[in-house]
Order: sequence, then C-alpha cells, then structure tokens
Amino acid sequence: MNPNKTILANPRGILISYDDQKRHFLNYEPKREVVKSTQINGNSRYQEKVFEFNRTQLKLYNEAVYGFKAYSNEVVMEMRPHHIKRIQSIHRKAKEVINEYKLEIANAEMDSFLSKLFPNSKIAQAIVNIKGVDTSVKIPLSLKDLKISSESLAKRLVQSGVLPENFFNLA
Repeated sequence: MNPNKTILANPRGILISYDDQKRHFLNYEPKREVVKSTQINGNSRYQEKVFEFNRTQLKLYNEAVYGFKAYSNEVVMEMRPHHIKRIQSIHRKAKEVINEYKLEIANAEMDSFLSKLFPNSKIAQAIVNIKGVDTSVKIPLSLKDLKISSESLAKRLVQSGVLPENFFNLA
C-alpha cells in the first residue's frame, strides 16, 4: 500500500495520485450518459417487475401447488374434513396441470434443440411436428429448472379452473 496515494473526486471525474509524478484521471462522461439514459428510460435488467402474491393469493396458490406441505402437521390435524377434501382435490388437479405445463415446456425446448441440431433431418422435423403431450409421462424437472415463474403457473392454474378466475384481483 502506498502512503502517498491520494484520491480526489470532483464533478468531472476521479483523480488518483500516487506521487507527484504518477496521476490517473477517470472521466465520468461516458458513464454519465449511461446513468442518465437508465434514469430516464429505465433498464429492464434492474427494473423487472416482480410479482408478489398477497396473503389470500399465497394461501390458495400454496394449497394448490404444495397441498398439505403448505401447512404444519398440527394445522392439518385441526382441519375439518371438508377442508381436507377440498385441498386434496385442488392439489390433485394442480399436479396434473403442472405436469402438463412442464411437458409442454420440455417438448418445446426439445423441439427447438432438435431443429437447431439437425436442421436438414426429415426424422427430426417429423418428431418436431408431433404436437400434444402424453400426460402419463411425469417430468422430474423442477419448476425452477424449467424457468416457470409463480405468476405464469398461477395464470395456467386460473386458466384450467384450479384457482378462481378472480385470483389476481383477490385482496
């Protein structure tokens, strides 16, 4: 570490002096335009809208996606039978919808991969042209692995009738 090192900042830039002979000047101007542009226009990298569920939405979403895992054992033991049946039914339907959604995304990724890897292959094109999903196939990949957000999954669950139509308006 140099004891003679001094750093000075002013509106034009930063001046770093090591001795009387060595000086480095870092100008702000190139950065200033980037900062100004970001402040005026925004930058999606840092200003992505993050969707957050409120308590009611979170309760319904967790019951559908996680079933009884959303609750402690003590809470489950205190639930009324009709509440238990409702959660079981919703969770079973949600698992089917989630697996179908995962299959669609996995198939789309595989189709894209095959098309790029074998652009002139008739076999690859025949495989890519097969549409639909076989719901008997279970996808072991997580929602995170497939880059499925909570918001997009909630939209899919609303479309399929697992979550109520007014889910995103609940308070």
